[in-house]
Amino acid sequence: MLFIANYLLFVDNGRPWHRLELFLVDSYFIPSSYSRIVARELGLQEKELPRLLRKTDLPVEILMPGDETRLTGRQQLQVLDNAQGMLARPELGLRLGRQLQPSAHGPLGYLAMSSPDVISSLEALRDFLPARLPVVKLDLDLQVDWLCCSLEIKLEANPEEQRILQESFALVIQSFVEAILGRQVTEAQIEMAHPRPAYHAVYADYMHSPVDFACSGNRYLLPANLARVSNVSGDPESYALAQNLCLKLLEQVPPTAVSTADRVRHILLMRTPGSVTETDVARAMYISKRTLARRLEQEGNSYRQIREKLLAEMAARHLQESGMSVEAVAALLGYNDAAAFHKAFRRWYGQSPGQFRRITVA
Repeated sequence: MLFIANYLLFVDNGRPWHRLELFLVDSYFIPSSYSRIVARELGLQEKELPRLLRKTDLPVEILMPGDETRLTGRQQLQVLDNAQGMLARPELGLRLGRQLQPSAHGPLGYLAMSSPDVISSLEALRDFLPARLPVVKLDLDLQVDWLCCSLEIKLEANPEEQRILQESFALVIQSFVEAILGRQVTEAQIEMAHPRPAYHAVYADYMHSPVDFACSGNRYLLPANLARVSNVSGDPESYALAQNLCLKLLEQVPPTAVSTADRVRHILLMRTPGSVTETDVARAMYISKRTLARRLEQEGNSYRQIREKLLAEMAARHLQESGMSVEAVAALLGYNDAAAFHKAFRRWYGQSPGQFRRITVA
């Protein structure tokens, strides 16, 4: 199973804002195809297109099929602001989110639809979102009863813009889950950070599970048993092909979008994580070990934290989804001593690998 880190950015001399990494609004990342979706949702005619791009300094050609221009974060927010003014209705985020089906995300959507199961589809969304929509960070936490999908908006946006983005991406997660399951999901729980809006009654027309407002974060909570449901349309060859294509797209993301932590994680994924040292990673990045440590510290991270989290994720997935023995999983992750793997696993999950497998696979 492939894990690629989320691509994070920092502003204000690298300091996180409210402990949340902010997207650099003057960087070019967001494909113009998403602005075309906005234009189509509004039902605009050609003469109205300049209004949608007001104050962006963008030509209307970016709204034409086939255009591959990438917008800055500031330009994309301005497009949303313009759209909100043109719509004259408050539920823009819900309407846009409804249009963001997997097919709207190019190769990322293809990868998700060929994934072996629901959680793999969401991992594809998490891992390759930076290549399509780096303004959002998706975290996944598989617990005993729930798969917690947490969303963080990395743009320094005003409350209305935040709400639009939060609504849209909650529906993106819903669409990925329902596309694999082949039905509407009513068993999930959706938590929104923004206060309950005046138009809250229309949420039921878009979101198929109960929604709570003014929560501590934006989360889509999916029952764990649904997260493990196999994809009847999953195809290993298509999955591998789409994965390689997404990796190539990820490599095209401008370097300023990639945090040092992401680069470290990528290097670890290309090798056996348990056998790679911090010195090995620093050498691969053409910097000294001290420089690597300093840059990670500026991001509130460390090599040990990144390596431990990655090993914990990979260990859990192999135990849950493969028939490999505990010893084989330990060897695959680079542990020469099975006892050391057992000790590390207890530190991560508070139980032995065998106990973890019996509880989560049952």
